[in-house]
Amino acid sequence: MTALCLALLAGCGDGSNKTVAHVGGDAITTKQLDGLVSHFRTQAQRDGKEFPQDGTRAFKQLRNQLLSLLVYRVELQQAAVRLGVKADPNEITRRLGATGSGEQEGDPGADTFARDSVEAQLLTEGIFAKVARGVKGSAARNRKMAAFVARLQRETTVRYEPGYKPGS
Repeated sequence: MTALCLALLAGCGDGSNKTVAHVGGDAITTKQLDGLVSHFRTQAQRDGKEFPQDGTRAFKQLRNQLLSLLVYRVELQQAAVRLGVKADPNEITRRLGATGSGEQEGDPGADTFARDSVEAQLLTEGIFAKVARGVKGSAARNRKMAAFVARLQRETTVRYEPGYKPGS
């Protein structure tokens, strides 16, 4: 595990927790991105799948795609704050227990992917309930939410540091 952490830090320049993207006024750091990369690397190893080697073009493309996921989650969090939507910590714990993720709350070295995914799902559900309130029919509600997400992504200012933009 220590070797993995050192390898990840080595891929981040000086090992500092620098910002790789700004979403509105919120920063996404190398620590957050490295944690997500580590999660998927570990998952690939568990599944017996290959994971791109650090520094390769394939690795950079995958890393930047994972950064897109972090950007989307920050956009959701910002929209949730504006709409007054919160993820209930008890519901997060309940859903984590139902998935059997084994994730421990408060463990600073823990892989937080499962927890963050559950939180994002709860925020999405809360946002959907507010955005689609009063709209009849599931197709119409889904269109309303899709339009909301498209507008959210169009109107949110996202700035990537050099070398981190998805597709670069």
